[in-house]
Amino acid sequence: MLKLIAEDFIQEDKIDVVLPLYQELIEKTKQEQGCIAYDLYHDLKQRGHFVFIEEWIDRAALDAHVESEHFQRLVPLIDAHKRQNGVFTHLQSYEALLTPLRSV
Repeated sequence: MLKLIAEDFIQEDKIDVVLPLYQELIEKTKQEQGCIAYDLYHDLKQRGHFVFIEEWIDRAALDAHVESEHFQRLVPLIDAHKRQNGVFTHLQSYEALLTPLRSV
């Protein structure tokens, strides 16, 4: 299992422009095979800071998402309104780090 935190920083005066794009992205992504969760949040302290919390069955499912028609079409439209580059954090369970220790 793979988790991803993807942060977007949108110009405040463009939030209304990107919200329908986000909505379509979320709806289509949640239908993808391998998508466990795909949720979007807005930072209460920083207007225009959006955070996706994603969960995928594996890296191949995430890679297929990035190559999907809707991702390829919508993300550039969203990015046209960013005020700074996004931040992407790929996560795995800490338990994956324990596996080598258990075999000792």
